[in-house]
Amino acid sequence: MIPGPASGKRLARFQRGFALIAILALAALITAFIIASALNRTPADIVNEREDRSMSALRKAKAALIAYAANEQWQLYKTPPPPPVSNTGYFQPGALPCPDKDDDGDADCSGSNTASMIGRLPWKTIGAEDLRDASGERIWYAVSHDFRKLQCSGGTVPPNCTIINSDTQGQLTVIGTSPATQAVAVLFAPGEAVLSQNRDPANATAHNDPLNYLEGPPNLSDAVNYVFTSRPVSTAPPNPFNDRVLVITKAELMAAVEPAVAANIERDVKPLLADYFSKWGRYPFAVPFVSPSTVQGNYLGASPQTRGLLPVTNTATFAWQNATVTQTGGSSGTVVDSSSCSINLSLLLSCFVHYTDGFDPNNARPDIRIDVTLSNVNNAFADAPTSASSPWNLNMRDGHNNVPSNQGVPYGYWSQNGSFVPTLSFSAGTLTYTGRLQNANDMNNAATITTTLPAPPGLLPRLTNPTGTNPNIVWYLANQWYRQTYYAVAAGLVPNGSGSCTPPNCLTVNKIAGTTSNKQAILILTGGALDGQTRPSATIANYLEGQNATPADSIFEHRAGGPTSINDRVVVVAP
Repeated sequence: MIPGPASGKRLARFQRGFALIAILALAALITAFIIASALNRTPADIVNEREDRSMSALRKAKAALIAYAANEQWQLYKTPPPPPVSNTGYFQPGALPCPDKDDDGDADCSGSNTASMIGRLPWKTIGAEDLRDASGERIWYAVSHDFRKLQCSGGTVPPNCTIINSDTQGQLTVIGTSPATQAVAVLFAPGEAVLSQNRDPANATAHNDPLNYLEGPPNLSDAVNYVFTSRPVSTAPPNPFNDRVLVITKAELMAAVEPAVAANIERDVKPLLADYFSKWGRYPFAVPFVSPSTVQGNYLGASPQTRGLLPVTNTATFAWQNATVTQTGGSSGTVVDSSSCSINLSLLLSCFVHYTDGFDPNNARPDIRIDVTLSNVNNAFADAPTSASSPWNLNMRDGHNNVPSNQGVPYGYWSQNGSFVPTLSFSAGTLTYTGRLQNANDMNNAATITTTLPAPPGLLPRLTNPTGTNPNIVWYLANQWYRQTYYAVAAGLVPNGSGSCTPPNCLTVNKIAGTTSNKQAILILTGGALDGQTRPSATIANYLEGQNATPADSIFEHRAGGPTSINDRVVVVAP
């Protein structure tokens, strides 16, 4: 029999009712299971859950601090200016913020000049959430004196300024079941108050005193080298201990910071070499590799160095010197038998040339070249002179110190005879005048040539004015990253080179994309010391690894991928 419409509706209602009863029964079973599970939780289960919550907060805090240390934009956006030096607009790779000293979530750097610091995690400053442990307490945080963010203005190092690079060491120690030395920072989940700890928010002094949160107790008697305790061997009375501790090591910090530094070297430091090449047609000589100095002024290049440290000296001076006269040709029999040059304090160049022709004095017209060089221009990042004298502006007098009567145009004070056109060139640090002197008979066998030289240049604007339109390299100079920047250039592209390189006479860089054997110049960020390396050192193998440790063969390699036995990062300058 086929059920009618009424019977079908009754069947549907029955089925829905049965499904609802089944769902309710299942919900009851789940609820009963949850209640039973909660009732059956052992003290160990509860402890483990609280441990997980506290350790999760510590790990999040650690990740946020490391990210802040490597993040330029966040440092520029959320760093308060510690008196008396402002941090505004200053990126310091590897720097960690000062702790929160008054429980408002912001870093407080007052009093940080001469000590390590301890307080709560500055969660607002680093862009983290308001992290708390299982007891509801905010995370506490200690930072090494040498890693706290405090600006070095310009390329100088004020007395209390932090200098942070891959060789900076942490100064905090943790003892107990998880010991650590030279820690960069230490994080604490303080747990509930024990014994007489007073955390009353109405009492600001007690509320912000680390001794009311941390047990051990922490040893803060040495203002720089704090000592803390991780989980002790025994927490039995009368020494209760509920702190949970997480350390930030230098290796963990620099694993995030060094890639950011290499990227910023490519953005900010590499253009120094590009600017220099555009002005001089070569790259500067390298600084001979010795144990890297902390003094920027010592980084002056030297001929014929093609490998070493980057010549970022800030004390180089550039002056005209070594003016010489060379005979390059002339009429048959013409001889320049003597010459001398001088340069006075007013930059007046004066060259005396005596010349003869025993066969035909009336036709003795030597072709000469006057070269003047700039000191240090090949050994430092020199700018180019803003102008150079025109060859038409040379003054010439004869052997009796008289102006020759037949000087005229268009060849100015050089000879009007023949088709030899006077020229002026300026490259690789040498200013060159070329021309033909007038005949010996008209000149009484001698000529005195004078001209005013252009003003010597200064350092490239990127070094002297690292603000405004020029990329900011204050972070690089003030934190002495130049101590860990190796520099290599193809032999043909230093000032006394041919002006080009073609493989195999260029540099080779392996483990990079594209052509590897055509590199003109490179920079290498050496990274921190690896196992077995000792610094400071005059031995290159204490800074570079793999193929980089033998730079004379012009073969280098870039660190690729995860942690390996090499931490060198190559920045290719060109091409």
